[in-house]
Amino acid sequence: MPVIAIKNSMGFCLAEDVYTSLGGLLFHKGTLVKERELEILEAFKISEVTVEELASQKQEEVRKDEVESLKPVDLEFIRSYKEAVQLFKKLMIHVMGGQTIPVMDVRKILTPLLPIVQNHPNLLMQLPQVSNEEEYVCEHSVAVGLLSFMIAKWMKLPQNEWVQISLAGILHDIGKTKIDPKVLWKSTQLTASEYEEMKKHTVYGYQLTKGVSGLSEGVALAALQHHERENGSGYPLGLVGNKLHIYSKIVAVAEVYHGMCSDHLYKKGVSPYQAVEQLLKDSYGKLDPAVVHTFVNGLTQFSVGATVELTDGSIGKIIFADRNNPTRPMVESNGRVINLAEVRQLYIKRIV
Repeated sequence: MPVIAIKNSMGFCLAEDVYTSLGGLLFHKGTLVKERELEILEAFKISEVTVEELASQKQEEVRKDEVESLKPVDLEFIRSYKEAVQLFKKLMIHVMGGQTIPVMDVRKILTPLLPIVQNHPNLLMQLPQVSNEEEYVCEHSVAVGLLSFMIAKWMKLPQNEWVQISLAGILHDIGKTKIDPKVLWKSTQLTASEYEEMKKHTVYGYQLTKGVSGLSEGVALAALQHHERENGSGYPLGLVGNKLHIYSKIVAVAEVYHGMCSDHLYKKGVSPYQAVEQLLKDSYGKLDPAVVHTFVNGLTQFSVGATVELTDGSIGKIIFADRNNPTRPMVESNGRVINLAEVRQLYIKRIV
C-alpha cells in the first residue's frame, strides 16, 4: 500500500486507521478522503497516510457499497436481538416453573448475535428498547450478555472465556425467576420490605447457576456478586473489590451501563455518552477502574462518523474521539467543529 503526502490524498481511501499524536482515533480504515477529511488531517498535522491503490471513482463506489452494506447488518441485528429477547423470556418462564437452566438453549440465544457485535461493536450504543417493564428484564439480560462478551474481548481475557462471560451476563438476573411476581412486576415504587425481597435475586441466582453443567464457577459468582461494589457498599455480602470475581466486575459495569441507557417507569434513559461519563465517576470507589476504562475506550473508539444530537438540538457527526476525553469528542455541525472537551455546557444527547 502506498504512503503519500496529505496534499495528494484527495480521492483515496485510507488503508489504515489514522491516529492523532496523542493516540486518538481520527479516521477508520476505508474512509474516503474528501475536502472535509483533508482539512481535519491538516488541522491535526498529519503529514502522510497509507492509502489503497484504487482510482477515485472506484473508491467512491467502494465506500458507497460499504455504507449500504451496513443497512442489512443493522436489520439483521435488530431482528436477531428481538428474537433473542423473546427466546430468553420463554426460558425464564421455564425456570420459574422449576426447570433447570438449559445451558445449550442459552448459548443458542447468543450465538447469532455475538459475531455481529464483534464486527460492528458500534451497535452496542444503539440497542433497541422494549415497550414494557416486564420484557425489560429479558432485554436487559440479553444486552448485558453482549456487553460482557465485548468487555472480555477488549480486556484481552483468554478467548475461551468470552462465551462464559457472556453467559454470566445473560444469566446475571436469573434469580429474579424466584422473586414473587407481585414484587417483580410491580408497576409502582417498591416498599422497603419489597426491595429487600428483590435483593435476594442475587442469592437465588447463585443457587440456580452453581454446579450446572456447562456453566463455570465465574457465572455463578457473577449472579451472586454483580451488585457488590469495590468499596464494600453493595449487596448481598458487602464484599470489597479484591474479594470479587472478574466476571462479577465485568457484568456489574455492563448492567449499570445498560440500566442507565434504558427507559424505566420512573425515569428516561440517558444517552450512551452520559452513561459512560457516570461510569467513569463510579470507577472511583464503586466499579472496577480497569474494567470501566477498558469498556469506555472500547465503546467510544467506534464512534467516529456517528451522527449525534447535542443537548442544544443541533445534529452533527463525530469527527474525532480523544482517548483522554472519550465522552467529549469533536463534532462537526452545520459547517463548524464543536470541541465538546472545551464546550462543557453541551454534551451528546443521543445517537441518531
